[in-house]
Amino acid sequence: MCFNDTNEQPVLRCQGVGGWEEVATIFTDYGLSHLASVDIINSPGLTDLPPLAFGQVGINAIRFYGTGLIYLESIVFSQETASQLQSLYIKHNSEFFSLENDVPGSLPNLQNLYCSYNNLGNLHGILQPTNVPYIDFGHDSIQTISSNYFYAASNLTQLLLPFNELKSTELAAGCFNFSGSGDDLYLDLGWNHLTQGINISAFGERMPKELVLSHNNITTLENAIFAPLLDQMLSAYGDSAYILLDHNELECACDMAWIVDHPGKDLFNLAECADGRLLSSLNMADFAHC
Repeated sequence: MCFNDTNEQPVLRCQGVGGWEEVATIFTDYGLSHLASVDIINSPGLTDLPPLAFGQVGINAIRFYGTGLIYLESIVFSQETASQLQSLYIKHNSEFFSLENDVPGSLPNLQNLYCSYNNLGNLHGILQPTNVPYIDFGHDSIQTISSNYFYAASNLTQLLLPFNELKSTELAAGCFNFSGSGDDLYLDLGWNHLTQGINISAFGERMPKELVLSHNNITTLENAIFAPLLDQMLSAYGDSAYILLDHNELECACDMAWIVDHPGKDLFNLAECADGRLLSSLNMADFAHC
């Protein structure tokens, strides 16, 4: 179904697509040069796309929702399509397990990459150089991330990885090694299994300014792990940085006494002890028995 959006730009929406041959002629035989968006929805029979699937049509946004798509390669996009694509949306595709590492980099004007609520597996290798500032890999099945996987995403300012299967003990050194010199980086790792937090070795020179560790079953803030994070974030951003720790039942035992005198303790945000005390209210009297 083709129609104009509210800005009078032509858009295409297809559902119940069983194979790409059902819609391929739309892009090759009708003389289209530009579409504001293409939506392929509720199409579990669509499992893959051929090379140059969208012909020579320039498209601003492409969205796959509720399809049977398994993987995506850069050869799907012609130069005309790739050069105009600003938003790529792959969401709620239960069989989708692989986004090839060269896809974001093949889309030079990409602003948003949504690849969530799929079955995206471990992030292996290294993303090819890309300018995309926003990546959402939330609600997938990611357990491991290779060293330097995100390094070539030099303009990255927001990276979302909540609701995955990440564990503190399985994070590779350099898995969050970010390049670039941006003055802001938001990293969401909430709702994973990072019970010990994140070792400083996972990062490189560019630290996150906002680090979300909510709902990770963290019970203590070890000096060896969290003090270096505070030091680096405080050095990079001052007191405008934060580590969000809500819904972690911290025991606030003697091994957390170090926090009281640490200059970066106020970077801990919404941190609460299991007994209801706020981390921000703790003082040496709380650890006098240690």
